[in-house]
Amino acid sequence: MSDMRMLLTLVDNGTAPSGNATNNIARFLTLLIIFILVLGVTFYTTRFIAKTQQGRTQSANMEIMETMPLAAGKYLQIVRIGSKYVVLAIGKDSITKVADLSEEEYVPGEHTQPATFGDLLQKLTQKMNTQKTDSQKSEGKND
Repeated sequence: MSDMRMLLTLVDNGTAPSGNATNNIARFLTLLIIFILVLGVTFYTTRFIAKTQQGRTQSANMEIMETMPLAAGKYLQIVRIGSKYVVLAIGKDSITKVADLSEEEYVPGEHTQPATFGDLLQKLTQKMNTQKTDSQKSEGKND
């Protein structure tokens, strides 16, 4: 009720009601701590759920070998089922078998890890340094 009274006072007068500054700082710090705790609980709950879901999707007899996006929401996937490989067309509402592949027909692609932010940043700085040295060399030739 006192919060509503403070809000009405603020709306009527156009100024905030006078209050104890340490009380306001204590409220702010309390809210900040609660916010950080909620973020932490959310983070660890999400990680826990992801680990349990990952455990459910792993199988010894089935594995998605490769995925190639064709359009928005449409993919081609090579799936290993036992010792056979199947090419599937995955759409928004349907899955269609395209072809069967034998072990000899399937040539595994190079499995690469997604680039980390640090790797991308390093590539970008190297590229910028190369361009800078190239432009300095070309300016030196023009003089």
